[in-house]
Order: sequence, then C-alpha cells, then structure tokens
Amino acid sequence: MPEVPPKSNAQTVERAIAILNLFRDTQASLGITSIARQAGLNLTTAHRLVRTLVHEHFMEQDPANEQYRLGPALAVLGRRAIEGSGIDRARPMTDRLSAATGESVSVGVRGSGGVLVILQSSSRHALRFEHPAGGAIDVHASAMGKVLLAFGETPPDTAIDELGRLARFTASTITTRAALVTQLERVRADGFATNRQERYDGVCGVAAPALDSTGVARFAIGIQGPSVRLTDERLLELGPLLVRAGREVAEVVLAGR
Repeated sequence: MPEVPPKSNAQTVERAIAILNLFRDTQASLGITSIARQAGLNLTTAHRLVRTLVHEHFMEQDPANEQYRLGPALAVLGRRAIEGSGIDRARPMTDRLSAATGESVSVGVRGSGGVLVILQSSSRHALRFEHPAGGAIDVHASAMGKVLLAFGETPPDTAIDELGRLARFTASTITTRAALVTQLERVRADGFATNRQERYDGVCGVAAPALDSTGVARFAIGIQGPSVRLTDERLLELGPLLVRAGREVAEVVLAGR
C-alpha cells in the first residue's frame, strides 16, 4: 500500500523509535520485511530508517542471516542513562531485598508503553518470576504500575482516562475504570499496591513508590514471584517492607541527584 510521506522530522523520529521498540521485549533479531510489517511502514521507508540506524550503530545486521538486531550504541546510551539517573546506587538495596525475601526484585519508571524496568535482582529459587531490565509492564495489571498511577503527577482518575481501554489478561485483571480508581485509592491509603495474578496466572507481586519531595513517585520498587509463595498473607507482610525500601531508594537515589 502507498504510504503518506513524512510531514516532519518528528514523524521520522517517531518511526525510528517504533522500529527500535520492536526489540523491547523478546525479539532478538528481525528481517526487514518483519520490521516493516510490525512497524506499519512500507518496505522502502523501513529499509531507509534501518540503514540510518545501522550507520549510527543503534542497530546492526547479522551477516549470516541478514537480520537486524539492536546495536552497541544503545548499550552505551543505556549505561549513561542509568548512571545519570543514579538508580545504580539502588543495586545493593535490591540485592539485599531479594536475598531477604527469596523473590525477584525490580525497579521501574513510568514510560509511554507502560512501566519500564530499569533494575532487577533475581530470586534464588529455581521456580521464580522476574521482569528483565528493559522490559515493559502493563500499568493497570501490575503492582508497580498501580503505584506509579496512584502517586503520579496527575490525579489517579485522570491518569486512568489516559490509558484508554484496559486490556484483560487473566480472570483477575481489572478492566473497569471504577474498579481501578477504587484500588488506586486503597494504594494511596496503604502506601503499597498488590498484583494478584492480574497479568499472568500463577504470578503475584507487591510494590511501593520512591517519592520525591513533592510526593510524586519517580520510581516503583516491586517484588514478583509465584503465587504458591506470594500468597495474600505474604503480600500483606511484604507491603510495609516495600514501603521502607521505597523510602530508602528515594533517600539514596533522589536525594543524591
């Protein structure tokens, strides 16, 4: 199909970002035809953008199969971003929390595609669940997402309206605005949020915010694991522990900026 020509340089940037975001979760490499189809571009436009990204080392091509993957320049920028945010100073805390609870620990920030995981410490158990760094999490179906909504820059009801349709992932997923507003009010009262198999069957979580001086959550710190260990009782036990951890992250990371 013919494609509408770009109206501005901003549109070109948006299309390049869309291509890079195809690799955010699990796809290690893609052919140019798949990139064009998934990004909603015609083949010529996709090829032009990809070649530019390759030239700047944001992507690279595997000479063996001619597929494309993320390039080393992104790793350098990612490292610089982590260093600039100061979140790497929270690594000892997430490691200690993971060791003390036996579960995976993540730190995330609000991104355009949901919650972006920027730090992760793995559980010691063989049976575990973890959010890898760089992964995106659905806001309404995760404990970290609900914390960032409840303590965000905009009121919770306004933030929910901006989400649009709330997708259903399991029988426990919250899919109505009223139910989510009610839960976010509870999150603000308790200081932490829970996720009871709302994104994945058999997986639960709990999270708390790292608040800045104005009371806005700049980060969320969460624990995730199998529901056989993270029972309702265990989630409520871990909630206050996460609240203290969130305060510690705020003191170490935000105060140090």
